[in-house]
Amino acid sequence: MASVFEVALVNLLSPVILFFGLGLLIALTRAKVEFPSSASDFITIYLLIAIGFKGGVAIAENGLTVDVAFTVLGAVLVGALIPVYSFFILWRIGKLRIDDAAAIAGHYGSISVVTFVAGTAFLGTLAVSYEGFIYGLPAVMELPGVISALMLVSWIKEKNRNDLAQARVTLGQTAKRVVLSKSVVLLLGGLVVGYVAGPQGMASVEFFYRDLFLGVLSLFMLEMGIIAGGRLADLWKAGWFLVLFGIVMPPLNALGGLTVGVVSGLSVGGTMLLGLLAASCSYIVAPAAMRMALPKANPALYLGISVGVTLPFNLLVGIPLYYYLADYLVGIVR
Repeated sequence: MASVFEVALVNLLSPVILFFGLGLLIALTRAKVEFPSSASDFITIYLLIAIGFKGGVAIAENGLTVDVAFTVLGAVLVGALIPVYSFFILWRIGKLRIDDAAAIAGHYGSISVVTFVAGTAFLGTLAVSYEGFIYGLPAVMELPGVISALMLVSWIKEKNRNDLAQARVTLGQTAKRVVLSKSVVLLLGGLVVGYVAGPQGMASVEFFYRDLFLGVLSLFMLEMGIIAGGRLADLWKAGWFLVLFGIVMPPLNALGGLTVGVVSGLSVGGTMLLGLLAASCSYIVAPAAMRMALPKANPALYLGISVGVTLPFNLLVGIPLYYYLADYLVGIVR
């Protein structure tokens, strides 16, 4: 296997990461570059549907087996557990307010589709294969972390009956809001369509959903780089603890996903992607849910740490690191 430095270099020199770096540079130099809202919406919709559709086709091609169900269950449990220990670290050690700690914890329990797609592009560059059904995991890992974080808030506010009642109402409303949010609907909808259409259906639209995919992703990463660069100031104001949290937690969370991948018997590529999903941090579904459920939480904190710290860390450092760990762990077990 290539050294971790060679793997990292491959990732850094990929067009997807280079466009993200260009976006950061644009933001830091305050150049006047903005994506039209209609273009941003189209790119987001395309990526979500493409990911779900390819996942559904892959599941139809591979079949629903006990091993697949076991992997999905493990991924959901990891997503539900991450917000629990993240919350107590933020609340007890970081001394954050309960609402802020819960909002940030929910972001880390959910996942980043873009980080996942960047990981698949990285594996494609290395010509590393992985299980096709992995494409379906982002759709089922969006929700557990958000729900888990809100349940924590409900539990901690038990001493105040009014707060508890409000938390319960919010939990139900948020669950509905998350399930019906654009990203989840498009991911799950694309998954169902892909499963019904199957490989034959993919053959008729392969150019649009496969050949154009990385090009559209590069444009999205450019915009994400601009957004991430604009959020860095929010983190400096919050202090070094959150910056450190945003760097340390992804590798720690990745260990849970890597463990599930190894135990489930996934390939190195599949294990790496599951670890990457566990390490990622939401900035689409979670912000929308937390804005409604925890209106007192500071958006500058949970958006700043998600987009300004963890997203760049995972794209620049995390992806090659998790691949190296996956290869090492799989090699030991097998």
